[in-house]
Amino acid sequence: MIALGFLLFIYLAYKNPKRARIISNDTFFNAIFIGFISAVVGGRIFFVLEEWSSFEDKLEIFYPWIGGFGLLGSIIGVLITLPIYLYFKKVKILPFFDLIAIYAPLLQSISRIGCFLAGCCYGSVCSKDMLYSVVFTNPESLAPLNMPLHPAQLYSSLASFLIFILIYLRSKFRYKPGQILFLYLILESISRFSVDFWRGSRDFFKKDSFLGVFIDIFIYKSNLLSYSQLIVILILAFAFIGFLWASFFNKTEDK
Repeated sequence: MIALGFLLFIYLAYKNPKRARIISNDTFFNAIFIGFISAVVGGRIFFVLEEWSSFEDKLEIFYPWIGGFGLLGSIIGVLITLPIYLYFKKVKILPFFDLIAIYAPLLQSISRIGCFLAGCCYGSVCSKDMLYSVVFTNPESLAPLNMPLHPAQLYSSLASFLIFILIYLRSKFRYKPGQILFLYLILESISRFSVDFWRGSRDFFKKDSFLGVFIDIFIYKSNLLSYSQLIVILILAFAFIGFLWASFFNKTEDK
């Protein structure tokens, strides 16, 4: 599902009429490749930092097939790495990110269906009378078996799809460079923060984890907000400031 979403993401971004004015064909595909690698590395680092104590053999950190990836880490990895490449290629960074931000939530929406099929990112236990609860029975599933769970993966998938529709419609009107990117980050941050309350796989900072020690010393050990929610708050603050900056200081893009 990730591969399917990624291919659709590339196709739609490439075919967007604004793409040719922003970036050449070769540079576009090179940027996509670099963004993909950044997403994989960033997602893996995020997952490892979150699950540091679960790696008894630290060499397993470098085995991506053991454990998984963190979506937030992938987003952060792309936002940090890709602008460097675009800068050296003299490609306008914000218009390019606005372009891919239109289709990024669609990629996330399709990928979350893969989470549902695999049983990862599963929801919390709910009443068996809830009509849309899901029960995993396959022993290969990553979710707890034979108990009704919130389909949290589908909550996230639906939220991302609605975000895609909203941003796609917004992109049809004139906007200032950066507004689409920061709007995407704001909406996805709110979505992730909200859906996380229904996730059964919520990870809290542990004192024996790599980042848990830092949080426990410098902030507090939270039993309410999860690891991901704390990171999302930082992304939301960054995106909100960025949206205000883009709205007040950038010039409106040509339609």
